[in-house]
Amino acid sequence: MPSGARPPRIAIYGVGQYGSMIARLAADKGWPIVAAFNRAGPKVGKDLGRVAGLGRDLGVVVQDCETGDYAGLDADIGVVTHRDLLSANMDAYRRLMSAGLNIACHGVQSYLPQSNDPGLAAEIEALAQANGVTFTGCGIWDMSRIWSGILAAGPCTDITSIHISSLTDPEGQCNSIEQIKQYCISEPVETFYERGIDRNQAALAKKTIPEMVLRALGYTILESTASVEPVVYDVPVKTRFVPEGEFPPGLVMGVRFHCRTTTEEGVTGTGLVDQRMFLPGDVEHMHWEVEGTPRNRLRVERLDSADATAGNLFNRIPDIIAARPGIVPVYEMGPLTPTARLWPKVTT
Repeated sequence: MPSGARPPRIAIYGVGQYGSMIARLAADKGWPIVAAFNRAGPKVGKDLGRVAGLGRDLGVVVQDCETGDYAGLDADIGVVTHRDLLSANMDAYRRLMSAGLNIACHGVQSYLPQSNDPGLAAEIEALAQANGVTFTGCGIWDMSRIWSGILAAGPCTDITSIHISSLTDPEGQCNSIEQIKQYCISEPVETFYERGIDRNQAALAKKTIPEMVLRALGYTILESTASVEPVVYDVPVKTRFVPEGEFPPGLVMGVRFHCRTTTEEGVTGTGLVDQRMFLPGDVEHMHWEVEGTPRNRLRVERLDSADATAGNLFNRIPDIIAARPGIVPVYEMGPLTPTARLWPKVTT
């Protein structure tokens, strides 16, 4: 957006950890928040500023997402930080897009709906086209996983394969033990399989990481697959989430994803993605390797994981508002650009 552009008007759907972070960023930069919605519970009926941890009122009362007023929304975009699965977010998408709002969704399946749930992707596309709005999945994968891979391949005149290896700190992205337990961290290995984490559709969405880079590079996708396994340590692991200050050895400490994408052109994309509790010396990072001519490697280190998630999502908002109608993945939008200069902080 050019200098002096009108700040986006946003509605927030889901005022948990990341919805609250988006609210704080918007308040800091003077972006109008016109509405906020959440599932029934203690947050409903309270001022968003208090719920989001600003310590002051914003004049926006959190509405029950089932009974809220969507018809009168005067917003450019709805930021959905509700669930990871498209199926769990469809009510939010229908309500917001039918009200004429673009969508920025934090859910992991939303990055590439057509690969994760083709049936719902078709409905989302039809909704977006009918209402003249854009749907984009965005968040921490944007710069660190997707665009870093695209940039690593940029100098190549020939490519045979691409590979990403990465390490994410689940504790750095969460603010409660309940959040890290979504992948059975701190639970016995038996519980991992009893709960079907190895078949979890949100977990298996990691398959789209190499796929999105290959799509961006112009290759024709044949198939993307992923497998999921638990990570277990034989040493205790420090944590802030239990009074003892550590998890004992022998429990699930994270998940490991193996990803593979094949193309008609013969180029393959693979991934070894770890999301596990850190051991001493670990640094959150993404490392791309591109085999071809020339061979390239590119490493991104994320030093503030939760802030990186919110920053990626927030900074994509102007691009989404400006994009064509329909499902538009972040790899079609160009590299992420900061909002720091155009919209500096207006509050302290």
